[in-house]
Amino acid sequence: MKQDITRIKHYALIQKMCLIDDELMEACFAGHKECVELLIRVILGRDDLVVKSAHVQKTLKGIRRSVRLDIYAIDSKGRRYNIEFQRLDSGAVPQRPRFNCSIIDVSSLKPGQDFTELPEVYVIFITEHDVLGYGLPLYTIDRVITENGQPFGDGSHIVYVNCEHQDSGTALGRLVHDLMCRDSGDKYYYDALGERVKYLKEDQKGARKVSGIMEQLLKEQQKKHEAAMKEQRKSFAMKMLEGGKLALKEIAEYSGLSLAAVRRLAKTLQAGQ
Repeated sequence: MKQDITRIKHYALIQKMCLIDDELMEACFAGHKECVELLIRVILGRDDLVVKSAHVQKTLKGIRRSVRLDIYAIDSKGRRYNIEFQRLDSGAVPQRPRFNCSIIDVSSLKPGQDFTELPEVYVIFITEHDVLGYGLPLYTIDRVITENGQPFGDGSHIVYVNCEHQDSGTALGRLVHDLMCRDSGDKYYYDALGERVKYLKEDQKGARKVSGIMEQLLKEQQKKHEAAMKEQRKSFAMKMLEGGKLALKEIAEYSGLSLAAVRRLAKTLQAGQ
């Protein structure tokens, strides 16, 4: 079996992954709400919480911009949870959980519903580094009234989990250890996570699942890169059109766009003048 697994594409990379890596995270938590429930219970310190539904890589649409959430869950009380795993500090700036919370709000309230019916929302960022920089294992951010320090009570909560802080003496510290662990199951504090990782790294079907997710993510990244490059070429072509010194064929050659695409840009430019 071991030899069969080593033939799987990306096998060596899979062995180096931990649960805050996108591919292993998605494979671990997709379709396993008990693992999602474990995360939320430990982070919020609430053993009574019951997750009713959980989705991985859930896309919520906004008016101008949509967002894809790593994990989106709803508990038995109707509370919403968004869990994001971030290795890069730039992906965990304070404005991002604010935006995620707003998108969840928009998607939760139906036309005609009163604003008081908005569900309680928790946006949880699990970060590899201490993004906020105060040396705390956990940061809980709630709105308060500045003048008297009293809670505002709007039902929105932002939580940061600092994965630099691992204390085996606390439930959160043990969870952080498991999220950052690169071994295959035996050294995990939480059996549910350890068993999933062991399956995904040591079982042929599990490893193939992670490899398939890696392939999909690579394709998506390639599409984004190609789209960005196309926008750059269009911007370059538009500047040349605005200059008015080059023929359309020359602009197409220099920008890498088709002649038809340059003609469409020229029509757009003329229409706007």
